[in-house]
Amino acid sequence: MFIGGEPLNNQVLLWWNFVADNKAEIEQSIIDWNNGHERFGNVDSDMKRLPAPELLQGFKG
Repeated sequence: MFIGGEPLNNQVLLWWNFVADNKAEIEQSIIDWNNGHERFGNVDSDMKRLPAPELLQGFKG
């Protein structure tokens, strides 16, 4: 996928399947995902949900 346009005015962080403005939001997303928070919805599937990996040491946010 290629996305173009004007540069964003703020930092954007990416970890696993999460995109956020800061490290705290990424950390909260990991917690919410691993605890099945409703904000991620449900997928009708027999497959097990993969747990989100912890942030690596040195992840800059």
